[in-house]
Amino acid sequence: MEQRDAPSLADILSVAPWMELEKYVDHLRDRVDAAVLASHARREQLRTEILADNPHLSAQIRRPSPEQLQAAKHLLSTGIVAASDGTLAAVPLLSGTKVQVGVVIVTNTGESVGLVTRVFEHELTSTGDTAREFFGNLRKVHGTSNLASRALMLFGERKLLLAQEADWRMIHGELVPFELRTGLNHPRVNLPPVFDLVRHYVKDQRFIAVSESPEDLDVLNAGIVLEPGEFIELRTLADDLTGFLDGDERAGTTRANLNNVDRARFRAFIAEVGPEVAIVLIKAGHRPFLLECHRDRVEEAAALFLADALWTRGLPDTGAPVTARGFPFHIDLADNVARTMFKGGEFRTFIETRLMELGVEHGLTDLDPRRTRG
Repeated sequence: MEQRDAPSLADILSVAPWMELEKYVDHLRDRVDAAVLASHARREQLRTEILADNPHLSAQIRRPSPEQLQAAKHLLSTGIVAASDGTLAAVPLLSGTKVQVGVVIVTNTGESVGLVTRVFEHELTSTGDTAREFFGNLRKVHGTSNLASRALMLFGERKLLLAQEADWRMIHGELVPFELRTGLNHPRVNLPPVFDLVRHYVKDQRFIAVSESPEDLDVLNAGIVLEPGEFIELRTLADDLTGFLDGDERAGTTRANLNNVDRARFRAFIAEVGPEVAIVLIKAGHRPFLLECHRDRVEEAAALFLADALWTRGLPDTGAPVTARGFPFHIDLADNVARTMFKGGEFRTFIETRLMELGVEHGLTDLDPRRTRG
C-alpha cells in the first residue's frame, strides 16, 4: 500500500544527490547548520501557533507546589524509592540466537538487585523427529525470539519492581509498552498477566513511568510551550491504548492483530484502568519527557520526577535550563548498574569461546559471518 506523503527515491535524490566525497565534506557543515537552524526556527514558530490556536493552554500548564517538591525531597531523603531497568544482549547464530536478559532494581537507600535469564531459540522449539523438522521449527521461532526477549525483559522490570518494597516506584518506559500489548502471538495466554500487573500498579497509585524517547514528534515539539519545571496533562492511557487497539490513521498505525474475543477483553481492560492513568508532558531541562502516573497523584508524580531529575543531581528543583539530561537519576542509575552487571560483550565472548572449543569447523559455521571480518 502506497503512502501518499512518503517521498519517492527520486524525490530524496533530488535534494540529496550523490557527489564526490571531497565535495560532500566541503558542503557538510553548511548543510547541517542550515537544517538545524531551519528546524529551530520552525519550532519557535510552532510555539507561537500552538499558543495562538489554544489561548487557554497557558492555564493548563502547571508547576508542582513548593509543598509537593519539599515532600518529594523528603521522600528521597527518608523514604524508599525504587527504579528498574533491563538490558538485552543477543548473539545471532546459525543454530539459533542466544539472548541474555538482565533486570536490575535499585533504590535510593543504596540497595540493588540483579536478576538474569537467558533465552536460547533452540530451547523454544519442539525438537522434531528429523533434522529437517528441527530446523523447520527453529525457523518458525527465529524472528520472534528478539521480540519475546524484549517482552520478557519489560515484563520482568515491572513485575520485579512491584515485588520490591518501596514507597514509590519508577519505571523506565511506558507502563504498557508495545511489546506487552501485542500478546506475542498468544494474546489469550500472554495478555492476562500484563493486565493483572497494570491493575496492581493502578491500585497502588504510587508509580511513575517515564518514556525517554517518545516517537510522537508533535508531542516533543509541543514541549516548547513548557518552561523547565512545568508540566501539562495531555491525555489518558485509555486514549493511548485505544489508538493501539483500533489504529490511528493520523499516527500511521494499523489496528492491533487480535481476534474478536481478545479484542473485547482488551477493550474491557482499557475501560477499567485506562482512565485511571494520566499521560503528562514534563520538562526538567531543555527536553520534555512523557510521564505516566495515577490521575489522582499527578502533582506528586511531577514533583518526584523533578526532584529526582534535578535535586538529586545537585540542581535547583524548580527547573534547570543548564542541565543536559533532565531525567530521573535513579532510572539512570538502574540503567548504569544493568549495563555494568550484564555486559553484552562478555556474554558474546563466552558464547563464541564455547563455540570454538566445541569444534572450530562447526563454530565458524555457526558464527555471524560479519564477526569473522579482518
